[in-house]
Amino acid sequence: MSVSQINLVVSDLERSRAFYEAVGCRLRPIMLPGNEAPGAWAATTGFAPVCLHGTEFAAWWDSSAPAAAAGSATLDVTIDARPGAVAFVETIRSHGGRVVQELADMPWGQSYAVVADPDGYRWGIRSALSTE
Repeated sequence: MSVSQINLVVSDLERSRAFYEAVGCRLRPIMLPGNEAPGAWAATTGFAPVCLHGTEFAAWWDSSAPAAAAGSATLDVTIDARPGAVAFVETIRSHGGRVVQELADMPWGQSYAVVADPDGYRWGIRSALSTE
């Protein structure tokens, strides 16, 4: 497992897109269902696996409270299979972390949970959907 994406919640999506492109990231748009404008921009190349999320987009995939706000970040960890993600979420829970959003099947084809370390830093735990 490794950090596969760093989700940065930003207040001005276009300003942040221009900044990260200027410092060397190539970005692709990610659309919210039913919207014509991008809700996020994900790096395809560059110095870091960043994904810039507008606050509305962040609220779509993380419905927990408090809501993600500009200046917050969620680091995504990808685990090969859903059983491994279930086990990792339980390990976090049993060692002082908090499960902010339980593991659930998401419309983009992965299972996803949001957890927090003892200081409140959020981590997204994602894996392939269960085939069971």
